[in-house]
Amino acid sequence: MRVTFVIHSLGHMGGAEKILVTLASALSTRGYKITLLTLDDKKSLFELPKQIQLIQKRDTSEERKKWFHLPVIEQINWIKNHLENNQTDITISLIGATNVLVAIAAYLAHIPSILWEHSSYHRSVTEGRGAVGAMVWRVLRRISYPLAKHLVLLTKEDLPKYHYVQSVSVIPNPLVLKNTHKDIMREKIILGVGRLHPVKGFDMLLDAFAQSGLNDWQLNIAGEGDERKNLERQIKRLGIEDRVKLLGLVKDMEMLYKKSTIFVLSSRSEGFPGGLCEAMGYGCACIAFDCPTGPKEIITPNVDGILVESNDVDALAHSMNHLANTPQKSALLAQHAISIKKTLHIETIVKVWEDIIDTVIK
Repeated sequence: MRVTFVIHSLGHMGGAEKILVTLASALSTRGYKITLLTLDDKKSLFELPKQIQLIQKRDTSEERKKWFHLPVIEQINWIKNHLENNQTDITISLIGATNVLVAIAAYLAHIPSILWEHSSYHRSVTEGRGAVGAMVWRVLRRISYPLAKHLVLLTKEDLPKYHYVQSVSVIPNPLVLKNTHKDIMREKIILGVGRLHPVKGFDMLLDAFAQSGLNDWQLNIAGEGDERKNLERQIKRLGIEDRVKLLGLVKDMEMLYKKSTIFVLSSRSEGFPGGLCEAMGYGCACIAFDCPTGPKEIITPNVDGILVESNDVDALAHSMNHLANTPQKSALLAQHAISIKKTLHIETIVKVWEDIIDTVIK
């Protein structure tokens, strides 16, 4: 069976890109013939199995300067032609804007498509778009999404938002963990992971850490982004320079997770937080804001983690202090959290995807 995945780019190390490559690789090992289309020609930061064909759209910025070249029409045509030429049986696209393009292109090519959401509905529609942009985006999705044969969401919380799509499933992202480092001792480290962007709420995490009074603990934040300078100024203003490290991009995340005792998800919104799942799988005691969407469908409160009311910095500081000073509670949460490795095992998740692919084609 020939499956074509479509994503805008593999030129940056994002969660969506990582999950797409994981699923495509897993299907490839099961005998599916995989083609991966990207809508730009940036060099892939992911190592793909040699049996996966990568086709990238070349930069046509010079052509677009001509008034009769419309980028959207050009992209839809490019996707449609490749789907037809590759004799694709089914196409799977990832992330909102690409989903709209693929829904239309696959419909015109008479090829069944599965659209795959990676963000929460609210975030994908409104983030950075303004009121008018959000309205236009809702209309575009309302028109294009029903053209697809199936829609895959990450959480049940978003199901009611897509009432206009006939066939919808909820499939969490698979969790693939390394096991290179063994017998790593936990240290007095609190960990945050994600791009340095306001949506990740690291400003609230810094405030909470400063309030917590954990003077003998270290806060590490792994990730890079445009908010670095603002966060550095905040760290200096709070007087916690000696206890906070902005680590930037970290290659060996396994070591970082295994050294950390507590993991904090401070996001204002999420899709399905991969960092939280990884931290649980690696045995961290986890605290998460109950933001839309994801955390409440991952954490069972006070069993395998702690849920804190969204954006409540005082409650977050209290929870951090509580776990840091009650190691038995921290250890118990971490022990239960590890079971997520079975729930989100790649074999389990890929089997669900295979069933949906078969159903859509039939």
